[in-house]
Amino acid sequence: MKPATPTYAHTWTALVLTAIAGAVDGAGFLSLSQQFVANQTGNAVLLAVAVSGELTGREDGLSPVGPLWSLAGFSLGAVLASLATRRHVLTSFGVPLLLVVEVVMLALAGLSQGFSLAIALAAFAMGVQSVHAARIGLAGVTTTVLTGTLIALSVNLSGGRSGLRTARLQAGVWAVYLVAAGLGSVLANAVSFGAVCGIAAAVAAAMAVAAFAEAHRGRSA
Repeated sequence: MKPATPTYAHTWTALVLTAIAGAVDGAGFLSLSQQFVANQTGNAVLLAVAVSGELTGREDGLSPVGPLWSLAGFSLGAVLASLATRRHVLTSFGVPLLLVVEVVMLALAGLSQGFSLAIALAAFAMGVQSVHAARIGLAGVTTTVLTGTLIALSVNLSGGRSGLRTARLQAGVWAVYLVAAGLGSVLANAVSFGAVCGIAAAVAAAMAVAAFAEAHRGRSA
């Protein structure tokens, strides 16, 4: 089966969600002792290196605490979001509601004074965002972990015209993540991690309003 060609709306949704993840990840890595809140593959490596250091007595300054909080928060957010949007548990407004949850979690992460809590809350938001992207059908694009997107991009580059259109979106997602991560780190250094979370929450809130409006139009049609 050929992958679905991304629509205009899906393209912008993928790019904006990826920008949110990139900005929060860049800010978190700089401000939260080099912890990822979206890129859980990186956290798995950090956790493994930290644990190996603990077991061997190696002093490299890495702690397993941050990666564990991030992995736990992300997993919990993804699981709860997945359960909440199964079938008709939250009716047709269930998927847009995930964006509302993301807004709340990002805002709380930005306001949190605790290191571990900030990591867990931001990671929870990214877990919810991952499920949101999956539920709205962003095929070949994961907005928080981009290794899979890179693989899909490589495959689509060798495909036909439809594959190339999807590849352009996937390449755009990578570019947006890189730029947003850089901007997030700059803003976190100049202002604070909370400022980045606040901006990300505001963008997600605007997306939520648009998503609820679209869902309402769909129910009225």
